[in-house]
Amino acid sequence: MEMGYLGPEGSYSHGAALAYGSEVTGIPMQSFSEIFEAVEAGKIKMGILPIENSTEGAVTMVMDGLIHTKRIQIIGELVFEIRHHLLSIGKNTEELQVVLSHPQALEQCREFFRKNYPNIRLLACESSSQACIAAKNKGPSYGAIGNKLAGERYGLNILSDQVQDNLMNQTRFIVIGREDTKATGRDKTSIAFSFHDDHPGSLYEVLREFAKDNINLTRIESRPAKAELGKYVFYIDFHGHKNDPKIQGILKSIEKITRWVKILGSYPLGDEEGMQQKTRVGVV
Repeated sequence: MEMGYLGPEGSYSHGAALAYGSEVTGIPMQSFSEIFEAVEAGKIKMGILPIENSTEGAVTMVMDGLIHTKRIQIIGELVFEIRHHLLSIGKNTEELQVVLSHPQALEQCREFFRKNYPNIRLLACESSSQACIAAKNKGPSYGAIGNKLAGERYGLNILSDQVQDNLMNQTRFIVIGREDTKATGRDKTSIAFSFHDDHPGSLYEVLREFAKDNINLTRIESRPAKAELGKYVFYIDFHGHKNDPKIQGILKSIEKITRWVKILGSYPLGDEEGMQQKTRVGVV
């Protein structure tokens, strides 16, 4: 099965794609938008995207992208410990003047550089693996923040390991596709919704529906609706499958008190299997 990921090879998304299953063939892509478009059009069966990080929070471009899909659903998730390394073709940090990486990776390491290398410029790239390629081509004055897999693949030296500010740094990836997933008994559902207008207690009314049926919420986020100031889209993840009778009842109740509700997908809960596989494929 072909799975699109944010490339080139050696990115954290590439490692997540490799860990998802032995039958997956990873297809490197240049942007999150390209992955969404390829899955939506049926050019590839699946895509894998980072949705949230324990240090920097939501990956907003992915959240916004989910709202505008027509056939795409979330069909799976993976959670990984993220270990950033400072990589370069050179052999010491004294030569470094510029360090490149994906904006999320840069933010996850910003305090490390502020304290240890305040004179090094941090510049954003489309992906951590693209940063590794650029650092290799530009010479020892350039470095990259990336993983061990990327360092080995592009012949870079590890100048410093585990440079992330949060030693418990984790990223949750979602897998998107166009087919429904069947209930497993250990499922999660993601939805997005917006209100007709802003009034006191509007969000509480939605949350109360879950509380009444003792449904556990695992994530609540909000994003600007981008239509007018003060309007928001809310995202909720919760335990259960959209085909469960109890969940269907909750969703019908929510539809009555919101402007619109979109089911982003129901999928099996991520577990420790992905965390064990990541070590074998060199994600960290």
